[in-house]
Amino acid sequence: MLKDIKLVLFDLDNTLFDFETYWTIATKEYFYLSDITRNLPFEEFFSRFSYYDHYFWERHLLGEQSLDEVRQQRLMHTLIHFNIVINAEEADAYFKGFFNLLLSLIKRDEKVHSFLKDLKQSFKVGIVTNGKVDEQRAKLSRLGLFELFTEDEIFISEDMDVEKPHEDAFFSPLLKFNVSPTEVIYVGDSWSSDIVGAINAGIDAVWLNPKGLEPRGNLKPLLIKSSLMDLQDCDLFRMKVGV
Repeated sequence: MLKDIKLVLFDLDNTLFDFETYWTIATKEYFYLSDITRNLPFEEFFSRFSYYDHYFWERHLLGEQSLDEVRQQRLMHTLIHFNIVINAEEADAYFKGFFNLLLSLIKRDEKVHSFLKDLKQSFKVGIVTNGKVDEQRAKLSRLGLFELFTEDEIFISEDMDVEKPHEDAFFSPLLKFNVSPTEVIYVGDSWSSDIVGAINAGIDAVWLNPKGLEPRGNLKPLLIKSSLMDLQDCDLFRMKVGV
């Protein structure tokens, strides 16, 4: 029963903030800053880079490549199209410059802060995110979320040694908060990592789906919404908060 919900868990990237927009802006800005790419045609570069990003990311989700390899290979394969060959170390340096730029762009969102602050008055709330500890913590800091969440309320895959959609990535927070799957709602944007993972762990899932994508398979999320702030008007999140 929904009245028995005690814990609400959120994904981070593209759930608590619009990571995709920041990623796109940073990709373009750093393209023109780097000696490797600045003289290439951006649109053609971006098309190839986006393709390889998706391709290698899917392989990462299947456990075939590490996160570092995704970041290296998407750039290296893109540049081969332009007859430019770089090594892994050069690709790592490119990513570091890009990521530092991306971080500088991230701003806190007061509406999100207000929503989460209100939610925490009535529910336990946590964050479960895939990624590297230092990178995800840097994003959380830029977003000001350490003002709302303690270390014990944040779960990063590198720390847990398991990534979503593996069930253990969801069970770890449940153990920390001492709740059962039926007492939890998970909110995320990725169908494969967030929604499939949560449902397979026995947790009701809310899918943030701004692009209006069709669900894959037979799994059914509890709710489908376009954005995080749409949840403010849901009875599910109003029943205790009273907004």
